[in-house]
Amino acid sequence: MKPFIYAKWISAGKCDFAPIILKKFNAVKGEKAIINISGLGFYELFINGERVGEDFYKPAVSDYAPRDFSRYTYPLNDVTSHRVYYNAYNITNYLKNGENTLAVLLGTGYFAQKKRFCEGDVSFSENLRCIFEITFSCGGKIYSDGSEEVAESFIKSDNLFYGETQDFSGFSFENLKIVSSVRIEEHTEKLVKQRCPFDRIIRRITPKFVGKDGNKAIYDAGEEISGVVCLKALSDKVVVRHGESIENGKINFDTSSGYSDQISTDVYLNAQTCEKVFPIFNWSAFRYFDVEGEAENIEVLVIHSKIKKTASFKCGNKTLEWFFNAYIRTELINMHCGVPMDCPHRERLGYTGDGQLTAETAMLFLDGRSFYEKWIADIAVCQDVKTGHIQHTAPFFGGGGGPGGWGCAIIEVPYAYYKVYGDEQILKKYYKNMLRYLACMKGFCENGLVVKEREGGWCLGDWCTPEDVAIPEPFVNTYYYVKSMRQVMEIAEIIDETTDFSKEIKLSLAAMKREYFDEKSGDFCGGVQGANAFAVLLGLGDERTKKNLIEKYSKTKMLDTGMFGTDVLAEALVKIGRTDLLVVILSGERKPSFGYMKSRGATTIWEGWSGYGSMAHPMQGACVKQFLYGILGVSGDVGFKNITVKPEFINNIGYIKAKIKLGKGVVKFDYFYENGRVKAKIENKGKINVKLI
Repeated sequence: MKPFIYAKWISAGKCDFAPIILKKFNAVKGEKAIINISGLGFYELFINGERVGEDFYKPAVSDYAPRDFSRYTYPLNDVTSHRVYYNAYNITNYLKNGENTLAVLLGTGYFAQKKRFCEGDVSFSENLRCIFEITFSCGGKIYSDGSEEVAESFIKSDNLFYGETQDFSGFSFENLKIVSSVRIEEHTEKLVKQRCPFDRIIRRITPKFVGKDGNKAIYDAGEEISGVVCLKALSDKVVVRHGESIENGKINFDTSSGYSDQISTDVYLNAQTCEKVFPIFNWSAFRYFDVEGEAENIEVLVIHSKIKKTASFKCGNKTLEWFFNAYIRTELINMHCGVPMDCPHRERLGYTGDGQLTAETAMLFLDGRSFYEKWIADIAVCQDVKTGHIQHTAPFFGGGGGPGGWGCAIIEVPYAYYKVYGDEQILKKYYKNMLRYLACMKGFCENGLVVKEREGGWCLGDWCTPEDVAIPEPFVNTYYYVKSMRQVMEIAEIIDETTDFSKEIKLSLAAMKREYFDEKSGDFCGGVQGANAFAVLLGLGDERTKKNLIEKYSKTKMLDTGMFGTDVLAEALVKIGRTDLLVVILSGERKPSFGYMKSRGATTIWEGWSGYGSMAHPMQGACVKQFLYGILGVSGDVGFKNITVKPEFINNIGYIKAKIKLGKGVVKFDYFYENGRVKAKIENKGKINVKLI
């Protein structure tokens, strides 16, 4: 039966605390009962004072309802679609005979965030709300209908970016303070059952005390994590602040706060009677934290989407090994609420540029199938129904970007999903969205080059280069336009559709050559910031273009590229048979390099090569997929039913021991390099055919 036929959205109205929605109902102990529930922004469900389930930050984040886009920091006239996720729980074992109490604790989440305005006012409402229905095996139903009451909770304020304040003075679930009745809310958006992984406590860390900053005790979790500090409060007030690094005996909050006052701070008042306290509706991202006030039994709870790691990589080159593990850690702590985020603290947004870059890499080394299925839907839901324009973030909460590297997510992510998981249904489902996006991109072109996006908005090409961005924006955006057209033509053939972009592709390639190719040198854009690699992957230029690319990076042995250029350069070097040079570049120790990050004690990948910006941005790690395709020499068909392994000798690597789940099998790689040769041993388990060359 369709859920929520009779249930109504209800709210506490405008509150200066996190409200609790209460409903009393009768039940029979042992009778099976299923609850369907959603709460906006986030909710926690309690039955008879007992928390239901182990999930955090639910439901999954979405584009909940229409908003006034004029409140954003740059003009937007798009019309997007909307959806709300709900969850289902078996609450049979929580019930007792007679009267039971259902309590829904509501937090602001993304829905009602009213403190961070870097992207403008992107909130939907100040009124938190919920909807629920309980279905009993006997056929009876209990549902939200407007008869519920509102109680004051122990959470006095909560904000994703600034933290949470809890006050336990006089609070107990047995003696709740009723403050009002609920009111019916108008909220007619589509309700969809959440199928992507929930955020969970993944593991626990005992932090190390490292010193004092005045009256604050400083602790080190030993690695960058996303999650919360959990503790036993011994004084009337305990304050916890979170940061990524220490300087001169103090925590430096700049990188996680965006160089602003946005310090993730949790405050606990009168919590001595509680066994443990931690924030309910927000996570922090940090390695270090300080504690003001008396506390004991302090531990760090690592929280992110419960996604299994499906690969391991060890080798004699410790920088490469660090890079692989740092990428996995960075990606995981940025996976929350069904969204691959750009960073887990300062912005917490599903940037389509960052997300499309890392999608294939994440799918290869993590069990991300249902996670990315949800996020692809977010990208499509936020597409402008009028023009086909793809937003820079999904779900859409503002943010800057460009038409090519960001917008192509509607094609790149489903295409990667198809390649890795072998499911062509995802291509069929979003094929029309892809066509509408390409039609929109055509409107951004002048004489074949993509030269604009929204009037008054952003039109980035590459981003986060070590020096100022020098590679031209139209060059990068047109690269992604051509790549996307080629992919959609391939997709059309796969799903028995017909489309032909040959004319547009020819026009754009000719424009790129006309505007950016130097006939005398063979370079594109002077070879700056990986420009020749972009050209090589499109089949532009001549043998000098490849030669110049190789000579430049053989000489510098360093990266000069941004988030897109690094990935493109890595792919180009592998495709022209120079994986050995890629290994040299990725193993570099001088700034800018991943080795430099490692030498500075990093456990995750930085946003900026020098350390400016956040210290947990996965975007620069997209090229880790070349560990499979290049360093291990693996190629395969769609879904990896069959793979071919062609190991090549690579200096400065020593040995490799890797284990990767591919398709329906698990492959172990054992390589040893000596005397200019590589000895390879492959073990295969499962339904996968492996050919070693």
